[in-house]
Amino acid sequence: MSRAEPVGGHDFAAIMARLGPWPGRGLPVAIAVSGGADSMALACLARQWRDDVVGLVVDHGLRAESRREAEETVSRLAALDIPTRLLVLDGLERGPRMAERARRMRYQALFAACREIGALDLLVAHHAGDQAETVMMRQRAASGADGLAAMALVTPMADVRVVRPLLAFDKASLYATVRAAGVAWVEDPSNADLRTERARARQALARDAALDASLRGAAMQAGATRMAQDREDTRWLAAHVRYHAGGWVVLPAALAPVRVLAALIRVIGGHDYPPRRDGVAALARNPQAATLAGVRILPWRDGQWLLAREEAAIAPPVPARTGAMWDRRFVLHARRSPPQWRIGAAGPVAAWWPAGRGRSVWPASVLRTLPALWYGNDVMAVPHMGLYRDCGVADAVFMNQPPHPVLPGGLFGGGASYAGGV
Repeated sequence: MSRAEPVGGHDFAAIMARLGPWPGRGLPVAIAVSGGADSMALACLARQWRDDVVGLVVDHGLRAESRREAEETVSRLAALDIPTRLLVLDGLERGPRMAERARRMRYQALFAACREIGALDLLVAHHAGDQAETVMMRQRAASGADGLAAMALVTPMADVRVVRPLLAFDKASLYATVRAAGVAWVEDPSNADLRTERARARQALARDAALDASLRGAAMQAGATRMAQDREDTRWLAAHVRYHAGGWVVLPAALAPVRVLAALIRVIGGHDYPPRRDGVAALARNPQAATLAGVRILPWRDGQWLLAREEAAIAPPVPARTGAMWDRRFVLHARRSPPQWRIGAAGPVAAWWPAGRGRSVWPASVLRTLPALWYGNDVMAVPHMGLYRDCGVADAVFMNQPPHPVLPGGLFGGGASYAGGV
């Protein structure tokens, strides 16, 4: 068996050129660095590629050694002339769905740091082995064609692109890369914990090279199919869907193709994953009023349909500070956020629509789901309706930033704001 070769700087630069365009000077590119060999290899390659990269190291606090390892990683990046921020997760506790909760909090911290430093792109170190493991797990879960496409090279999020430039390289090549650079790394023992599904998949693939290669090939083929379907669905969305910044959409009488309908429900509900395909397919075949995955399908004018957030499924109120996210969909932006104010659903807002402005064209059940600023038991502002009881917060707006766009191209679902009547 031949010895793995390190990833060359020219090869990496060629991949990055295909994944551009990239921002000019003044807007850095961020790198998520766990401290493992994969992410340290990515850091080495990215630093060769351009000199204004910034490392982001997350301390999850789940192991006694995590802070020391994070600080060592910061020091190693400094030796590579990479400025770095150490991000500490607060409130992550052991318990059910810990891996999922940790992943969500980690990405929230990474995206917040990207916003602070002005980075539009976040590089992550997923590699070919991770891709094969993902395909294996999704096959077992019967995830369908999109699931088998596994991780995309580029995933646009609300305000940052997640970029995976190492998907063509295996772990052995990345180990060779850090060794050639003379860089040390951290080995996380949890990666070998066979209580986790990913570790079991990794062990199975290590024993079967043919299966590993087959799954990587399946991911590439499924990815090409997914890209072609994305293009077709994007054209359908542009022609048939009307999107409102308050978090709902208007669909034609036939609703939408199953894949598009599932993606819209995911975005409107603020979820990471679409609902079960069989339930969505039943709705697409026989459009009718229904509730699915925290989203209501309502009849609308001229035979059209509204897809809107289900009020009963909305998240509880959160403190109203600028940058706060509510219901995994809306982010508050305001110069002033009075103490003890909260963000919550507007509720029976239609009952106090100001005289002289006319009533909204939208159903009251939809308006009730809009984000509002509360003080005690009183609604103080509903920016989407242009309603403000306190002129001190008249600049407040809510950006609609669900976890994912409807499609990887970024069409709909992310970055929409509104301040004015509806």
